[in-house]
Amino acid sequence: MTTRTAAPLPEGLYRAGPQFSAAELQVLVHEGALRPLVADVYASVRLPDSPGLRALGCQELLAPGLRAGSVLCGETAAWVHLGGTVRPEKVSVITDGVFRRTTAAATGWQVHQMPLEPGHVVHLQGVAVTSPLRTAADIFLGIGTSASRSALDQPAPHAEASDQEDTRASARRWELIRRLADAGPETVSVQQLTAQIHHQLRGRTAVQRRQEKIAALLKARVFGVRP
Repeated sequence: MTTRTAAPLPEGLYRAGPQFSAAELQVLVHEGALRPLVADVYASVRLPDSPGLRALGCQELLAPGLRAGSVLCGETAAWVHLGGTVRPEKVSVITDGVFRRTTAAATGWQVHQMPLEPGHVVHLQGVAVTSPLRTAADIFLGIGTSASRSALDQPAPHAEASDQEDTRASARRWELIRRLADAGPETVSVQQLTAQIHHQLRGRTAVQRRQEKIAALLKARVFGVRP
């Protein structure tokens, strides 16, 4: 059965469809011709791993109507920028348009409809991705995250049974922010990241002194600066 009827993939990327079945793709992986990229997207071993390649792979997982005007964000954008073996569970995007969400239980993407400033977007192989600074701020705030979506300075009450899972999810988010800061210290500094988070919170929170609390938390958890 054909599982793909959309336009052809970029050269060197493959999914199950008219050209190869899922079983045939697995054989090509076993023979060393392909490697898994993300989800059910495979890449030729001749293509070097790069942020652009990872962005293309994520874009292929989106519904065709969602690709135009959407920007990869959150943990998806972090994986695009940083790579690593922990691939995104869902492709998270920001769109300023209206997207009709599917009611199916198992969707492969997560949509956030909110404004996004042009300076917060970079293009990799033609795919729009949030900048490292915006990505770090979004992960802190829970935008485009796969587990807990509360801001890291405001953990939500939860049942005791979920403590361990929530702790792992928070630790992963802190680690992604730290790696983004290490990879781009000139653009993801404690001052810039604090200001970006505060900018995104402006008008949506009445908590006083939150900016100072966030700055202190980032210094301790990301930048290793003791108060």
